[in-house]
Order: sequence, then C-alpha cells, then structure tokens
Amino acid sequence: MHVRGMAAQGRSVWAADEAEWGLSRRAARILLAVPFVVAIVGVAAVPIRPLYRVLANEDGLAEWGQFVCLALLIILYARLAVELWRRDQRWLAILYGAAMVGMVFIAGEEISWGQRIFGWTTPAELEAANNQGESNLHNVGSVLKVFNLVILGICLIAMIGPVLRWTVWRARARSIAAFALIPPLAVIPFFGFEFAYRSIRLLFLPAPRYTLTKYSEFGELSFYLGLVVFAWLLLRVLRRRAPQADESAIDPLRPSFQG
Repeated sequence: MHVRGMAAQGRSVWAADEAEWGLSRRAARILLAVPFVVAIVGVAAVPIRPLYRVLANEDGLAEWGQFVCLALLIILYARLAVELWRRDQRWLAILYGAAMVGMVFIAGEEISWGQRIFGWTTPAELEAANNQGESNLHNVGSVLKVFNLVILGICLIAMIGPVLRWTVWRARARSIAAFALIPPLAVIPFFGFEFAYRSIRLLFLPAPRYTLTKYSEFGELSFYLGLVVFAWLLLRVLRRRAPQADESAIDPLRPSFQG
C-alpha cells in the first residue's frame, strides 16, 4: 500500500507539473525520452568508428547541433528579455538579456569564431595554451575548468529546482520568477545526462581516451537542447498568462494563504 501510495503521489505531482507548463502527457514523455535517445545513439555509434567520427568529431553533427541550439537560444532569450521587461520583471529581463549575450559568446566559441570555416591560423601563444590548438578560450586549461564547473552548477540547479518546487514549495503558487528559474520535471534528464558525464570525468577520468573524450559532444548537445526546451516553454507560458495575473502572483519563496 505504501508503494502504491507513493506511485499515486508521483503521478499526481507529474500531472500537476504538466498542467502548470501546459504540457500534454505525450509531449512530456517525448521530452523525457529525447536525452536518453541522444545518449544511446552516441553509445551505439562507438563500434562504428566512421559513424562515430561523423557524429562526435569537431564540426560533426553533434557539434553543429549544439550551434543550432545556441542560435535558437539567442533568439529565445532576446524575446524572453523583452517579454519580461514589458511585465515589469526587470531583474529577470536583465538576467535573460545577459544570458543572450553569453550565448552569443559561447556560439562563437563552439565554432572557434569561424576558424575552421574561413581557415585562419591560430595565434602562436593561444595555440600553445589551447588544448586543441584552436582560436577559442574555453579549451584553455584554467578557463576550461571554470567552464566545466559552471555547467555542472547549472545542471545541478536545473535538476534540484523542479524537485524543490514539488516538495518544499508544493503548497505555494508559482510566480513568473519561479517559472523563469525552475524548469519542468520533464526537462530534468536533459541536464542529468550532462551532469552525470561531467561528474564522472571530473571524479574518475581526468584524462580519458578519444572515445570518451568525444562523447562529451552528446552530453553538451543534451544540455543545450534542455535550455532550448525550457526557454521555449517559458515563452509559451508568458504568452498565455495575462499581465494582471503576474502582478498578483505569489512569490514561491513566501507562504501561500490561498484556499
């Protein structure tokens, strides 16, 4: 009975989360499945080395998939910043505006600022410091460590936030700020995949071989896909929600006295 009760409670929470975000059961299940499909495709391609290179090497399908996600994030974050500003959510608008600028920088970094497209030579000092000898900063030793820790932190927050929303903050109304900062439950696996990969690398495999090193491209693709889905769902929520409702929304960090 205890197990059945927990299962029923879990289904109730899941249904409530779907309702908050306007997700159908089918859509939520598809979102849940996507990062697992990405992970499985990467593993399945390992024995087929030519296919693995096409998917995971520099300028491979996974990396260009990341770039497409980053381009979409630039557009989505810009629209979110404008929408939030219109609703007098100024600090959130600034946050998403800063995120948009960050995505521009990361998109440039992902393609080494067009180096492999236009074929220019990496400056000698940068080439010596860069792990891949390319014209980017995120592969420089200390910068790479900070970048990895930031990604780990974002993934951890994105996984814990939805759990807290339905445990600690379950009885509280969700404000626009809570929508903007806490993703839906269905998006957790996108960040969980990347978090698991980077944690294993950091704790147990600091110097892996080619196959595991390039598998990072699948984790990064899952991460950026998760950000795109979250941003798109947030924009959809804002468009459905009347500004008057925003003004009366209760902060999720304060007790709710409604019904």
